[in-house]
Amino acid sequence: MIHHLRALSGIIRRELLRTMNQRGRLAAAVVRPLVWLALFAAGFRNVLGLSITPPYETYILYEVYITPGLVAMMLLFHGMNNSLSMVYDREMGSMRTLLVAPLPRWYLLGARLFANALVVIPIVYVFLAIARWWDV
Repeated sequence: MIHHLRALSGIIRRELLRTMNQRGRLAAAVVRPLVWLALFAAGFRNVLGLSITPPYETYILYEVYITPGLVAMMLLFHGMNNSLSMVYDREMGSMRTLLVAPLPRWYLLGARLFANALVVIPIVYVFLAIARWWDV
């Protein structure tokens, strides 16, 4: 059990350090959906939206409608970047260290996915805080 926890903490620490050291990727993860929210939502505000249909009692603005999709887009892009980094780790040989560990491969994959989730959730909350500041 101690090996499992040590491997999990190492993978989480590596993902956090990788994300913090790649400032461009971190900035792009927040700026990309903000551009969509600022430009497209503001442009489509008068054209698109959800009319008054049950269970809604008022008109829904396009910014409110698109925000959950932008959050899903952030999660998708971060997951794709994580899978590309796994391929890069395998090519560079750093994945070999994990694969020779006495741990099942499903556990290593689950630890990578868990570390990815821990890294992306604060980024999503930063985006939601900025969107809230813009009154979305």
